[in-house]
Amino acid sequence: MRKDAEKRVDSSWAEGAISILSVLENRSRTVEQILFLEDAKKDEANIFRLLKLAKKNAVPVSTADPAFFESVTTGHTHGGVIARVGERQMLSPAEVFQKGEGFVFLLCGIEDPFNFGSAVRSLYAAGAGGMILSTRNWMSAAGVVIRSSAGTSEALPCGVYEDPNDLARLAHEAGYRIVCASESGATDLFTADLKKPLFLIIGGEKRGISKDLLTQADLKIRIPYGRRFPGSLTTSSAAAVAAFEVLRFNR
Repeated sequence: MRKDAEKRVDSSWAEGAISILSVLENRSRTVEQILFLEDAKKDEANIFRLLKLAKKNAVPVSTADPAFFESVTTGHTHGGVIARVGERQMLSPAEVFQKGEGFVFLLCGIEDPFNFGSAVRSLYAAGAGGMILSTRNWMSAAGVVIRSSAGTSEALPCGVYEDPNDLARLAHEAGYRIVCASESGATDLFTADLKKPLFLIIGGEKRGISKDLLTQADLKIRIPYGRRFPGSLTTSSAAAVAAFEVLRFNR
């Protein structure tokens, strides 16, 4: 396992059967090869599905020794199987809004790929149908992001934007309201109108959401606390709370 300081660098290895299955099933990246740890057990249901899909897609399967696994993985939860994968395939933001089922999100300014992946997992579970990313994002850290999101980072339509004003225009043209998490001039999350279609934007704890995007917001929301608390939630926690309130509101 690589040192903690190295966990955030680009990685072309997906780790664990669930992660690799998600890539294969969603065709979100190319899969160049699958490697099993020597003496790894292959009688689990997920491994059986993985081998079946690998054969169907003509992906070569072989083995590697523990030293190699140690050199390329970021954790001990790979279960003895990894895959070399290509870059995440992207759509245009307009295509994401079209496919987004009325609930698209943007996570910006997040400085930790684990936090990013965890937030994506919650948003996916709450019914989000698409995600938008800035040009600087964590999708190149495949090993961490796919695993921490439980494969959901590969299941969502995904696009990259460059200009925030253009992104806002595309959202509005597609009929989405822009909802930003913010402390200033914001409505209590639990009393806000969260009717879909909406484009939910959540920023990281340190950098937050850019002013260009905040000025385009149709609605600003804040999460109320149960007691006096001067700090802020992690992005993954805030994303989970907001996402499931969107789900509750629209049920």
